[in-house]
Amino acid sequence: MDREIDISERRRRTRSRVIVAVVVVIVVVAGIVFAADFLKPTVHRSRVRFATVERGDFEATVQASGTVVPASERVLSSPAETRVLSVLRRPGARVAAGEPILTLDTSQLESQLESVEDKLAQNASQQVQAGVQYENQRDGFKSDIQIQELDLEIARYRLDQRKRLEVDGLISEEEIKQAEVEVRRSEIRVVRLRDEIEAARRTHEADLERLELDADLLRKDRAEVQRQLERATTRSPIDGVLTWAIDEVGSTVAAGAIVARVADLQSFRIEARVSDAYAGRLESGQRVRVKTADALLEARLTTILPTIESGAMQFEVDLDDPNDPALRHNMRVDVLVVTDRREDVLRIRRGPFIQSGGMNHKVFVVEGDRAHRTDIDLGLSGHEYYEIRDGLEEGDEVILSDMSNYLHARELRIK
Repeated sequence: MDREIDISERRRRTRSRVIVAVVVVIVVVAGIVFAADFLKPTVHRSRVRFATVERGDFEATVQASGTVVPASERVLSSPAETRVLSVLRRPGARVAAGEPILTLDTSQLESQLESVEDKLAQNASQQVQAGVQYENQRDGFKSDIQIQELDLEIARYRLDQRKRLEVDGLISEEEIKQAEVEVRRSEIRVVRLRDEIEAARRTHEADLERLELDADLLRKDRAEVQRQLERATTRSPIDGVLTWAIDEVGSTVAAGAIVARVADLQSFRIEARVSDAYAGRLESGQRVRVKTADALLEARLTTILPTIESGAMQFEVDLDDPNDPALRHNMRVDVLVVTDRREDVLRIRRGPFIQSGGMNHKVFVVEGDRAHRTDIDLGLSGHEYYEIRDGLEEGDEVILSDMSNYLHARELRIK
């Protein structure tokens, strides 16, 4: 027959079962907690990059690709309608000042020069002939004047004699009048001859002036033809690079047509391209940073071209120092157009932790050996920094590496 268990024994057994159950619960909970912590995603500190949120000045920029090109280009044109006889230098070649580039047919210009030289010789001969003719004419007039002056002297002598005879009543009044008329006629002839000499001198001077004017025009024509002949062997006006030239021997070139272009390699500017999505953010006068492999150069946006090709727009940049030694012809550079500037803002260095546009993003903020997922708002974007509007504080350490594969986790372990 069964005996009733002592109450103290029942209490001991109950306590034992409760203790076992509590221990089991604690072990299970501890196992769950340990397993959850063990299963948290882990990143190695050596495999990711970090940056600290800081406070400072911020520049928002639009990044474009640019090419260094010469600031100026000199154009060579054909002096007359001609043909290309030879091509001495090809596009892309460096040329020195005075170095010939093309040889053009000069036969027509040489014929023009000969014609002008002949006309100049004829003009010089005409001037000599005019001088000889005037001297002969002047000498003839002088001889005639001398003869007329002798006749005048004789006429006056006869008049004096007749006046003395008139006193003695030996000559009539009519003879006196006749002698006076003869004197007057001789005086008139002398005056007329002197006037004719003066008229001949003025005519001669006018002829010489006309001939000299013709000679001046001919000399100008000769100088122009000679200048065209010098240009017929097209010579580079500067030290530079030949960017374009006619390259077909025998081709006909019209007067004034461009035959070559030479770029000045002493000073440069930038031609840049950027997506047309940024068209509304660019305007003339904005400050620009031009980044080469060795330098960061200051510049200014000067011209925005109106056409858009293949989804890209073009603009031109003038450098503050176009002669900077870091510049090379056709060098590829990064062009950073400053669209906005702010002072004393929170900022963090750029990195792949920001995967898309917009303001709202998820990042991991480091606290000891843990990194917590945090929502942040970004403001403007620059070449080196992002502006932080909300979600981070100065001094926060953020993982900069691409963390898109971990965005499902609220917390990461850092080893």
